[in-house]
Amino acid sequence: MSEIETIQAYYAASLGKDGRITRTQRQILAAALDLFAEKGYEEVGTREIAERAGVAEGTLFHNFVNKNGILDAIMQPIVQNILPTMLNTLDQAVLDRPNQTLQAFVVALVRDRVAFVSRNRASLAVILSQFFNNAQDRAAVLGMVSPTILAQANEAMDRLKAARELVDWPNRMVLQLVFSTIGGYLVEQVLYPQLTDLSDDQLIRYLSDFLVNGLSPRRIPLQDDSNAI
Repeated sequence: MSEIETIQAYYAASLGKDGRITRTQRQILAAALDLFAEKGYEEVGTREIAERAGVAEGTLFHNFVNKNGILDAIMQPIVQNILPTMLNTLDQAVLDRPNQTLQAFVVALVRDRVAFVSRNRASLAVILSQFFNNAQDRAAVLGMVSPTILAQANEAMDRLKAARELVDWPNRMVLQLVFSTIGGYLVEQVLYPQLTDLSDDQLIRYLSDFLVNGLSPRRIPLQDDSNAI
């Protein structure tokens, strides 16, 4: 996997670089994210956050009004800057590998995503719960792929098509199938980890096998029979 820090480590580092946030606010926000990741948002109280941060509960309310205000302050930089940066870094690492076959491209992409989820499962659970409950955060998450990465991905797909490695479908459809497959895995692994007993290696193999065979021009296509579909 590409070397990249966890969401919590990345977030803690970003707090130290934001001159608008006081030292006390940094302590509260970092402590809150740790606790939300450990126990879940609903299970954490403001007193526990204050204790973990080393401040009085009144100080917490003075800075953020309530627990939901803390969550909003955490989510804004994560969904707008941190998560897009981390995911685009992973994508860049995959795209930078030269002369790839479809299998090598898909396996590298899937392996990085599976490792990313494994290292960040608890933090992603907090983010996904907000994704389903907050329309603004949902829109930000859906727009995470940068135009530069998207342009490079289109170039990579065009090269694979020219080499007869990738089925000649619209690039947008290919990306939709790839990311919906990986996204479905992410939701299950983060929100319902008890439903699978597969190892990461098994997950990588199954996801990659499904995508490579589905996107290969050498697969057996469906017959063009509208009555059969």
